[in-house]
Amino acid sequence: MNPHDFMTMHAAKTVEYLIAVSYLLLFIPFWRFVNGPAEPAVAPAHAARHVAIKDWFAAPEGLFYHPGHAWLRVESADTVTVGFDDFAGKLVGAPSGITLPALGATLAQGVPAWALLADGKAIAMLSPVDGTVVAVNDQASRRPALAHERPYADGWLLKVQSARLAANLKQLLTGRTARRWMDDLTDGLRGDLTPALGQLAEDGGVVIDGLARALEPDSWDQVARRFFLTDDGDVRPGAPDAAPALASKGGNHV
Repeated sequence: MNPHDFMTMHAAKTVEYLIAVSYLLLFIPFWRFVNGPAEPAVAPAHAARHVAIKDWFAAPEGLFYHPGHAWLRVESADTVTVGFDDFAGKLVGAPSGITLPALGATLAQGVPAWALLADGKAIAMLSPVDGTVVAVNDQASRRPALAHERPYADGWLLKVQSARLAANLKQLLTGRTARRWMDDLTDGLRGDLTPALGQLAEDGGVVIDGLARALEPDSWDQVARRFFLTDDGDVRPGAPDAAPALASKGGNHV
């Protein structure tokens, strides 16, 4: 064979190979264009429900949380703002009234400080801090739904001056620990949900307002007290019954 012919044939084969490769490289994007983008993987229904449930209860950063569902924001070296958290609001629903301590009242961490009123029942909540009440949110007192709708903003309840703030803060939850605590509580609720509540969570992730009533319609206040740690077994020995104690201090009652 003539060497020139061999080189010509080799060059022709090389050109054919390059044409074939180029065709494949161009065909792949053309095929994708014709058939449209690939369908995204569909997440399992239980995973969607899990994410929705996790988003039910807000626990903003920068606050401290008591296990009885009160929150605390540090305002200065010895003064804090106090309220009840989003979990408490959704558990009880919009209260018909809030019984608050009077100005100058002395609070103790882990002892009943105020009560939410609903359906003729008073559900006590524990103070997250020791100290003296130096301000009361009259707006939330006059319109109790405000504390339910905006618990971390203008729905705050009290301002407290505390000489033991540093020690009190060590007993509270904050940051990732608080978020993990809230998530664990939410996970625990999943096992108590009725099928209807579970379906609601899966559809929209919006928790029923007044969740305690949905869980135990006839004894919803007992459910709330268990979460607020103010049932008979959890209130610290010597702590007064919330409603009479607050009334005797001249607390605000709407």
